[in-house]
Amino acid sequence: MEQKALELRREYLRKWRAANKDKVKKYNATYWEKKAQERKNEPDLGKGEPDGETVTA
Repeated sequence: MEQKALELRREYLRKWRAANKDKVKKYNATYWEKKAQERKNEPDLGKGEPDGETVTA
C-alpha cells in the first residue's frame, strides 16, 4: 500500500478500536480461545523445539 493509504488506514482503525473497545475485547478473546482449541487438538509432536523438530547434539 502507498504510505499515505497506510497512514489513513491506521488512523481509521485506531479510532474504530477506541470507539468499539467491547468488540475488540470480544474479538481478541474469541481469537485466543480458537487458537488454544487448535493447539489442544494438535497431535503431540514430541520433545524438542516448539516447531516439533528434535534437538540434535
